[in-house]
This record gives sequence, structure tokens and C-alpha cells, in this order.
Amino acid sequence: MTVTTAELRSIALGRGASACGIARAEELAEYARFCSASSGAPAGLAYLKRSPSARADIRNWFPPARTVLVCAFQYWHSGLDHEAAMEKIGEASAYLEKTGRKVRAEFVGGVKTAGFRPRISRYALGPDYHAIIKERLGLMLSDIKAAVPGVEGKSFTDTSPVLEKELGRLSGLGFRGRNTLLISGELGSYIFIGGLALSLEYGAGESPVADTGPGCGNCGKCAAACPTGALKASGVLDAGLCISYWTTQSGTAAPEGIISKSGGYVYGCDLCQEVCPYNEKTPDRILLPEFNPNNGSR
Repeated sequence: MTVTTAELRSIALGRGASACGIARAEELAEYARFCSASSGAPAGLAYLKRSPSARADIRNWFPPARTVLVCAFQYWHSGLDHEAAMEKIGEASAYLEKTGRKVRAEFVGGVKTAGFRPRISRYALGPDYHAIIKERLGLMLSDIKAAVPGVEGKSFTDTSPVLEKELGRLSGLGFRGRNTLLISGELGSYIFIGGLALSLEYGAGESPVADTGPGCGNCGKCAAACPTGALKASGVLDAGLCISYWTTQSGTAAPEGIISKSGGYVYGCDLCQEVCPYNEKTPDRILLPEFNPNNGSR
């Protein structure tokens, strides 16, 4: 069973992906680095150590896989105003409760005491993106099955035991930046990643198109902007110092000093992305209605 890369791209973009790429289903050399990086992960990130063999090779997670369609879904662009979006959602704690997200009362109280207005990461200024992306991927899979009867497929997002950022790099979507995120040269890093493991044979004559550049060069703005020192200039993240970890993943009280250095963030943190040159001028390639902070449904 085969389908052209152009046909897969057309289906993905037609169902709302901002960009997409194709990777071969195979063993990933990146798995060794992932294991090393996650070995010291704090308790709230224990899920990173589950299903290790699946992360090493997507075929261990979905045996029929031969090809991986990887999609980027843009959720922010440089023409949007974060402060205006925060004004629109109203009081942070009430918004977080309404959308089913964790409210860290000590962060909310602490940032107010420090004189900050509570801030929420851009990715959370809307409904749970996992459900939205899963729905879009489901529509893509239905289209692919209609085009190629008998094809098998399984969708994934960042909650699946899949190295989605590495697959995104291998598919040509972008490069791994010093902020540890996948960065698109055009769309920046404000993107969600999801995809489909497919039983389709990798296209004849195709070869992986991993994006290794333009890269970060000598830029170290993200590490310099990280107020807790969680992000190192080498591109390594110490999750135990990360504001985003303490506001969204941890089940215990944050260490002394984390709240006062949060810059007002009480859910997630965008400080390293706010200074990234790749996010300075990004187009509105396609922003799904659910991710648009100007959507009247919020």
C-alpha cells in the first residue's frame, strides 16, 4: 500500500495542520539521549519512564507502522497580543478552574503578593489541545483510509509514548532548539505536535529530510531569560527548576524562590519562547478556531 507524500500532505493541511512532514517508522538514535535526560526527572514526570521500548521505535507502539505523518498545529503567532488575551479570559484562577486545569493557589497568591498579575501560558488560553488535535488526526486518518482501503493507523500527541519532537525533526518540520522545543524556521516554537503512525510503505525513493538548521547558532537568549536557571545554554532542561513543571505537573509545593522568579506565570511559562528570535515575526499560517484567543466562544 502506497500513497504519495504530496497526497498525505494535502490531506493533513486540508484537515487543519499548519505544516506537516513524513518520517520513516524506525528505531530512533535519539532514544538514548532521551533516556539520559529523563533519568533524573522529578516525580511529577514519572510518565516519561513508561513504555520505554515504544519510545525507542514507534513500531513497538504500533507494530504495523511503516510511515509516520507528523503535523504541526500553530497555536500562536506574532500578530497576537498576550496581554489582551489575558484580559479577555478574566481572573486566572476562575479561568483555570473553568477549563479543568490545575490551580496552584500558592503561585496565584505569591505572584499577586510580588506585584504581578497572574499570567497563563499561551498554549493554555483555550480548551485542552489534546482533544482538538486528536479529532483533527482522526479526520485525517479517515481521509487516508478512504484513499487507500485497508490502511491501518494510530494517532499520537505529546501524551503518547512517542518521541514526537524527534519525529518532527526527522520529518523536516523543524530543528531542536536550545529551549528543548521543536522550532520551525517559519512558524517558530508556538506549535503543537501530533501525528499518525501508518501502515503505508514509506514512499519509493523517499529519504528522511531531518531539519538540522538553521539552528540556534550562538544565540543563548532563551537560557538567559530563564529566571530559575532551569534552561542551560547547552540546551539541557533541569525540570526540577522549571516554572512550567511546578505550575502544571508537580503535586508538591514549589521550592523557595521559584514563585518569586516566575514573572507572574501561574500556569505554564513562555519566558524562553518570548525572547526566541524565531517567534518575533511568525505568520498566521493557519490558526484553528479553537486556538484563536480572539474567538468569541471563550
